[in-house]
Parts: sequence; C-alpha cells; structure tokens
Amino acid sequence: MKPYPRHCLLASVLISAATVSLAAEPPAPKANQAQAGHSHRGPKQLMLENAQGANIRLWKPDLTTQPLSMAHGGITIPKTGMDNYHAVVAEKDWGTNKETVIRYEYLFGRPSKHSPSELAGAVKTDLEIVPAPIPREHFRYLANQSWGFQLRLKGQPKTQTALILETANGTRLEAVTDDNGYAVFRLPDDFPDIVSGERDERSAEFSVSAKTQDAGITYETMLTASYRMDPAHWQSKSLGWLVVGIGFIAGGMIGRQRRSAGEAS
Repeated sequence: MKPYPRHCLLASVLISAATVSLAAEPPAPKANQAQAGHSHRGPKQLMLENAQGANIRLWKPDLTTQPLSMAHGGITIPKTGMDNYHAVVAEKDWGTNKETVIRYEYLFGRPSKHSPSELAGAVKTDLEIVPAPIPREHFRYLANQSWGFQLRLKGQPKTQTALILETANGTRLEAVTDDNGYAVFRLPDDFPDIVSGERDERSAEFSVSAKTQDAGITYETMLTASYRMDPAHWQSKSLGWLVVGIGFIAGGMIGRQRRSAGEAS
C-alpha cells in the first residue's frame, strides 16, 4: 500500500478505553469477535502518529467545540452528554503545508436535537472530506456498499480533484470529484480468510484523502472510519426469499379463507 505523506497525521482505529489494556492480548477468534467488542457507550480513544504540536478539537452536534490533548500517543474522547455524531479534527500547520485528519464518531447522551447534516455542513477546517451522507446511528460502513464523499476547500466544493481511498487490508482506489465536489467509492470486500456461511463481524480501517494547493499553501486532508465485512457472506439470500414466499402464500390462504367464510354467510 502506498505510504501516506511524510508529515501526515496517521489516524488508526477508534477503540473503547477498556480495550487499551487488552491491546497486547491475541485477537479473538473470528466467530467470537462480536462478543469481544466493548461497549459503544464508554470513552473512546483515537490513536494518532506524528501529532505533536497539532491543534485537536472535538466538534459537538450543536457545533460548539472543545480542545483535546494528546496523552501516551492517543486522545480520549470525553463524554459530552449529547447524543449524536461528533467530529474529532486534528490540524497541523507546517507553514506552507497544512494537514488535517477528521473522524466522525457517534457518542451517546441526551437527545441533542441536532441533525448530523449540521455537523457535516459546518466548515471545520480549510480542506475537508465530508461523508455524504454520514451513516445513520444503527448503520455502519460495510464492504460492497457504495458511499459518497464531498471535498470542500474553505467551505466550497473542490471539483476535479483526486480522492484516494485506502484500507488497512491493502486496497487502494482513486476517484475524481465531480462539479459538486462529490465522489463515490464502493468499499472493497478485501477481508482475508473469509469462510462462506460463517458469521464474521471483523472490522478494519479505511481512509479517504486528498491534496491540493491554494495561494501557495499545500493542503492535505484525511477522513478516517471503520468498515465491516459484507454480511452476505453468511446471510442466506435464498432463505430470505423463502421466508417472503411463505408470507405471500400464508397471506393468500388467509385471504381465500376469509372470502369463503363471507360467501358461506
């Protein structure tokens, strides 16, 4: 896989705080990975490399922000008391080169009464990649799904610019933004050692990055997220159609019985 730019802030997987102490343990078997996960309601940590001197802020659903500090190579995302998506934005200014890493994460709390589109629409940095749309609360990025992303420079769509998608499993894809700054990627089905019919909820990291120049400044930006394996590897489509078919048949039989009862009366 092509290495990231020399100065780039490298964002790795978001994990719950409880996971940190278990990082040295062997990974759980595939069949048990769903049980091995930790609560989504606990504190989370974003691991960053080469982030010394970076300006890191947490954007809340109501568009207020608070600073975050690095500790032991990571950032603990505090509870905000607000339910909905938040965004961690890490910026580093090298003078003629400005870099940003952004991560959207769902945090739990009281209803924020704000839409994720407000957070996505806010200008959080000079060059940013925005999920279009952000996955809904109970949804997630899955392999074999197509997802859109918008590139904006100082709040305006950045057209005809390359977006690079890279996964931790080794895939690299490229797309060019259209007249509205949008590009679409089909997330690769690139998990190794897939066993057909075996439930497997592994996840991996992916990033979407872009680079451009404006007024003598080079801007680099990266959006990171995780994606899971395509459930079609263990979910039987034929069984699903069978259930639907049984439903239609049962409904038809009930309908005929009711009509016959009506005629008899």
